[in-house]
Amino acid sequence: KSTFAWKGGEFALPETAAPEAEAAAAAQIRAAVVSELAHKGFVETADPAAADLLVSFQASAVRRTVLTEGRIGAPLPSDVLTASGPPMPAASELPRERTVREGTMVIFVEDRASGRVAWRGLVDVETRTASTEANIRTAVDMARQITREFPAHQPAP
Repeated sequence: KSTFAWKGGEFALPETAAPEAEAAAAAQIRAAVVSELAHKGFVETADPAAADLLVSFQASAVRRTVLTEGRIGAPLPSDVLTASGPPMPAASELPRERTVREGTMVIFVEDRASGRVAWRGLVDVETRTASTEANIRTAVDMARQITREFPAHQPAP
């Protein structure tokens, strides 16, 4: 199996993304995956009916808010040196909140002849970026990393 066709991809995002941002992300993910597969000896074909493999992706994200707690690990020096322990926070002080985004990228490689999934790779990531451009870069990096794990093409002897 040495040829592949790009089948496209799907996004499942917590909020509606701008269509141009989704299109840009899909194009960059495609470019990253195609580049890695070409580096491994596979040849892209425009006609899916002529391809040995069909390649696609699914990307999803969840946004949640987490409360940040105090320091993890060793106590602060002032906590150790005081007899009464750390001071209580003021009643009016709200806990600090952070927005965390968790993303998952899955790359699927299907055997066109059988219609079965021949290989799939998955990466989960947690990020705190809010920028659309940074999130696209993260998704592209995830797709590239997954595709690097795909086995290289072995020419027939």
